[in-house]
Amino acid sequence: MNAILARIGPPIRAVRGVIGNRSLRRAELAFGCFNLAEAATWIAILVYAHDRGGARATGLVGMVLLIPAGVVAPLTATLGDRFRREALVRIGYAVQAVAIGATGVAMVMDVPATLVYVFAAVGMASLTTGRPGHHSLLPDLARTPSELTAGNSVSSLAEGVGGTLGTLLVAFVLASGGAGSVYLVSAAALGLAAVLAFGVHAEHEPHEPGSFNPFAVLKEAADGFRAIVGTPSPRLLVGLAAVMTVTWGLFDVLLVTLAIDALGIGESGVGLLHTAMGVGALLGAAGSVALVGRRSLLAALIGATALYGSAIAATGFTDLVFAAAAAVFLSGAAVILIDVTGRVLLQRIVDDAVLTRVFGVIESLWMVGVGVGSALSAVLVSTVGLRAAFVIGGAALPMVTLVAIGGLRRVDREAVVPERQLELLRGIAMFAPLPRSDIERVATQLRRFVIPRGNDVVVEGEPGDTFYVIDAGSFDVRAAGRSVRTLDVGDHFGEIALLEDVARTATVHAVSDGAVWALDRDAFLATITGMPQAASAAAAVTSERLGTTSAAAPRED
Repeated sequence: MNAILARIGPPIRAVRGVIGNRSLRRAELAFGCFNLAEAATWIAILVYAHDRGGARATGLVGMVLLIPAGVVAPLTATLGDRFRREALVRIGYAVQAVAIGATGVAMVMDVPATLVYVFAAVGMASLTTGRPGHHSLLPDLARTPSELTAGNSVSSLAEGVGGTLGTLLVAFVLASGGAGSVYLVSAAALGLAAVLAFGVHAEHEPHEPGSFNPFAVLKEAADGFRAIVGTPSPRLLVGLAAVMTVTWGLFDVLLVTLAIDALGIGESGVGLLHTAMGVGALLGAAGSVALVGRRSLLAALIGATALYGSAIAATGFTDLVFAAAAAVFLSGAAVILIDVTGRVLLQRIVDDAVLTRVFGVIESLWMVGVGVGSALSAVLVSTVGLRAAFVIGGAALPMVTLVAIGGLRRVDREAVVPERQLELLRGIAMFAPLPRSDIERVATQLRRFVIPRGNDVVVEGEPGDTFYVIDAGSFDVRAAGRSVRTLDVGDHFGEIALLEDVARTATVHAVSDGAVWALDRDAFLATITGMPQAASAAAAVTSERLGTTSAAAPRED
């Protein structure tokens, strides 16, 4: 029993932290509303298209709607790395509410289908700000790495709950009304998301603050692509995500054909199958909480990929509604587990300065990939048949994952969170104002050195090029031969020489066997001077130490 409690205790505490974090809580609730609207409008437009042209029209409309959104996604994502991310999230939800509402009005007024598709394409493009904005904002709201992982799990729970409610909305509203009514209710949900988002506040300061040059949008968007293409680990993760999006788009459209043409359960049956998927997503989100505190996420990613492929393939081999719903349920659980593990890995290994843009690229790939998968569904059904199309869609991602297993092991090693270093850095006043993502980046740059008793770490009068944090042991600070201070675990030294560009002002001597973490000059200065609050805290520490030392003895470093 104690072993079980020890295992589930950290995830439970981390989830409690998410609930107790007001801004994080409101962001998650708003994200749930967003997912309700996204799921409901997507199914509604597919059903609307199927009514007017069958499976071929459904796949074509899916591609036509999603590809423009894929072009827009990386462009809007540039705003999240230049301006405050919570502002992007707020404005994004408000714009989505207007665009989706306008589409609903067009449907209710029974305007020509072509015009409805134009409105729907604009609405779909507006939705591209939701996911990149939310996922890049999470690291600025979370206070610890465990809370970040828990936040991602709760985000997946919000996706599951929102998606399930969205599919239920479709099932019930389409039975009594039409696609236009679904769009109008979705617009109301997005309006609520905007209201919730106005209560979200983050510590994040833009990495490139100032005026925004619209002519630089393409260049800045390209930085997101370069951060992926130029680095092996993000490139591999995003490549897997691209494969998953194509198969998911294929699966989405095949489900419409399966429900209406093969199972004969009609339009409301499409909503019911997607509801089973949403309930599965809830299970996957709940299961993902178990990932909190785990150093390695590779096994979870591989297992979820295998489940995903098997569930999609199995969906095509049943003539029973219950069996189809069960397979779809498992696919929903698997896709959420893949999403959580992949997203956490990306948040750990991608530079925070381009994080929103990287998620914007992923959103673009998602839109384009789902659009390609939608179009591919019609080709596969007409050439190999419905059952074989499900098998092909299910086999793709597990096969690619198997081929890439070596690279995934490397990604998993790179993404290990340095918990000990983070604990020490968070206790230092000059690092405390930094966003969690910046502290985590610094923590990965620290090098550990064992210092035997009697050895000097730094020597008075010598050049200084390193900042130190004590990990173990006690150290005596000596200036002009006199002991002026004793430093213990968690204390730091070496910053004066770096900040003031002077020689070491004291000698630091090990009075017991110990160890220190070292950070080189460039990394230290770039971190501390890059944020006004951190620079101010560092100046206060330096002034206090220099003042104390000059009053009692020569200056100490």
